[in-house]
Amino acid sequence: MNTLLFLLITYIMGIFTAIPIGATQIEIAKRSLNNHRRAAYMVAAGSVCSDVMYGFIALFGIAPFLKEKDVIAYFGLGAAAILWVLAFFTFRDGAKKNMLELTHSAIKSKRLSFVTGFSLAVTNPMMIFWWLIGMKIIKDVKLVSEFTTGITVSFLIAGGLGLATYLFSLANILHWAKKFISNEMMKKVNYVLAVVLILLSFYFLFGSLKTLL
Repeated sequence: MNTLLFLLITYIMGIFTAIPIGATQIEIAKRSLNNHRRAAYMVAAGSVCSDVMYGFIALFGIAPFLKEKDVIAYFGLGAAAILWVLAFFTFRDGAKKNMLELTHSAIKSKRLSFVTGFSLAVTNPMMIFWWLIGMKIIKDVKLVSEFTTGITVSFLIAGGLGLATYLFSLANILHWAKKFISNEMMKKVNYVLAVVLILLSFYFLFGSLKTLL
């Protein structure tokens, strides 16, 4: 196994997993655009803690039962359906008139911001599927043949660092470049992300149908 390549790809997947715009990113944006960057960091930290927690649940709780090819195929069909739903909501969010409805109340508290980030992420158990999807991709490209305990922990750490990198970078970018980010630009980014989600869904759909048929 090429350990460096494995960690690098896992790290990059973590970054891409955090990119789709959701409630966590909006809360980070609210604080960054209102000059509360440390509070935005705490939202990101809370979200990453929740996501990594779901990673442990997924890979140490559910993954060992996904050994049969047919089971993995049905999981792929479920993943495709989830990705379609996510794409729908991403398109819908991009159609909103104002994606960043900024408020100035209760956004300065760092403790409350951490709880906000954790709460928003913990109400999204579909993060379990993102970790399982990442594991499947790593296996498909033959970087890892079997996820041992050590490899699984490394996978979670590298993926978590990727998630944190994007969310913390988002807070910094919005803080320093807020004058140049328009609502229309955010809409365009959202549409591109929705298309990527749809393409990824077809990857899992075709793979599953090939196994089942």
